[in-house]
Amino acid sequence: MTALRRISPFWIWVAFLLAVIGVGLVAVFLIFTQGLGVTGLSDGVPWGLWITLDLSCIGLAAGAFSISAITYLLGRESYKPLARVAVFIGLLGYSGALMALVLDIGRPDRFWHGWVFWNVHSMLWEVTMCITLYFSVLLLEVFPMAVEMPFLAKYKWLQNFAHRIHHFAPVLAIMGLGLSLLHQSSLGATYGVVIGRAALFRSTMPLLFIVSAVAAGMAFTVHITLIVQWIKRRELVPNAVLFEVGQIAAAVLLLYLYMRFWDTTAGTYGYVPGRTEAENVLTAGPFAVSFWTWEMILGGVVAASLLIRARLRQSVMLLLIGSGLVMAGLIANRWHTTLLAFTQPLAENPAVTDPLITAYTPAWTEWATAAMVVAILTLLFSLGMRYFPAYKGEAVPEAVTAAQPVPIEGTIPETG
Repeated sequence: MTALRRISPFWIWVAFLLAVIGVGLVAVFLIFTQGLGVTGLSDGVPWGLWITLDLSCIGLAAGAFSISAITYLLGRESYKPLARVAVFIGLLGYSGALMALVLDIGRPDRFWHGWVFWNVHSMLWEVTMCITLYFSVLLLEVFPMAVEMPFLAKYKWLQNFAHRIHHFAPVLAIMGLGLSLLHQSSLGATYGVVIGRAALFRSTMPLLFIVSAVAAGMAFTVHITLIVQWIKRRELVPNAVLFEVGQIAAAVLLLYLYMRFWDTTAGTYGYVPGRTEAENVLTAGPFAVSFWTWEMILGGVVAASLLIRARLRQSVMLLLIGSGLVMAGLIANRWHTTLLAFTQPLAENPAVTDPLITAYTPAWTEWATAAMVVAILTLLFSLGMRYFPAYKGEAVPEAVTAAQPVPIEGTIPETG
């Protein structure tokens, strides 16, 4: 018992994440050796939990390009500490998306085909190339922070190289902005061009994907930063910056809700076969509870209200809850977008599928591998926050810690 008490909580956390990863690797082995037959996917429902995870990772990683653009293109120097957190989250988010795609394609040994055999008429090919290029940009942005590790200090050439890359931060921000806008919209367009699925086939999908990703990406970065500051009891980013970015995210979220409302309720202007039935499933059928509760009310209206009130009341707790709800709302949206199309048959007369509608429930292998991806990202993020000098932060003044031992449970005066 004495030995257990001496173990740092951090390493207990690492052991837990490694256990989750271990279970996931067992599921990966079954999937790679037995195929997608061990999952809940089928010809009727070819996209499921993994695609939802992929789209959620990319959407939540959008804080990297949006906050970096505000920092370097609009000259908000005070945002730099948050931009450093955002680009690291962005790199991990895109890594998680790539891992999910390797699982989903069914033939992971052919993952490289998109880079070699160009299909310039494919929306997925454009997404593949943009993600690859933007992932490279994120690597360049994170590289100078990784080189700050003490054991690399003796390599002067590496330090000089990292310093040169850092000078191009504004250029990388511009490149990241362009590539992100391209592929965030193309992810929506991938759905929007599917003419065989009436629930998806509409021109508003690219814009909805961009706006929702910007709101959720900024909110998620704020949310994670607050949690890290609470655990480390150090200030990584001034509270004033977090409140301001939270309010920007709220404004973008309200814009998204306005667009989503008209797209869902009035976008068809009458009866459209397939789409009207699918929207009834979304708003009044099996998806209704999660749609209204998580995507629209809690993840939308309530989240935006909390983020706005957080800055007015200088309440970190409201900021934490509001930003977390935005994250939940985006995940719910990506789940609905992915699965709604499969709730209606391609055609009934004549029938083109048998059965017309295929039920989908993720198998344990899908849940285990999805949890594995999240655990890997969480492990890497935890190690980065612990060991990267860029995230060392500043100690919270004793007057604040004495008055409020747990920083996120109330209002904290601004420091730093």
